[in-house]
Amino acid sequence: MSAGEPSALTRSAAETEALGARLAGRLRPGDVVLLTGEMGTGKTTFVRGALRALGVTRPVTSPTFTLGQRYDEATPPASHLDLHRLAGLDDEDPALLEDYVGPGRIAFVEWPRVAGGRLDVLGRIAARVELEHAGADARRITCT
Repeated sequence: MSAGEPSALTRSAAETEALGARLAGRLRPGDVVLLTGEMGTGKTTFVRGALRALGVTRPVTSPTFTLGQRYDEATPPASHLDLHRLAGLDDEDPALLEDYVGPGRIAFVEWPRVAGGRLDVLGRIAARVELEHAGADARRITCT
């Protein structure tokens, strides 16, 4: 999957992971991928596929109850953040994200709207991935 590619329809977790893996193949250190979609649309499943393609073999779970998870064993190192629990970034310590974003790692960020106008603190936005329910187990995934 790449920016500008028409949206894709997936019908299983494996197909959603495969699209994440395709996107991972074009990412470079310092890239940030923003993921939007309602709860249960497969954001973490998409990230799991990308992280598998980057060499992660351990479990990949949603960081909903923590700010993020680091995968230093990935090549290049990667992070998976979930901003859902934050009210915004304006009142947060600027160092909050330092362990998760930066020029030496790829960052996957769920719920980026929480950042508001502060997306610049995340780094270079390489892709915006939107996931939508498309009936039953199907998902429509668009990458821009």
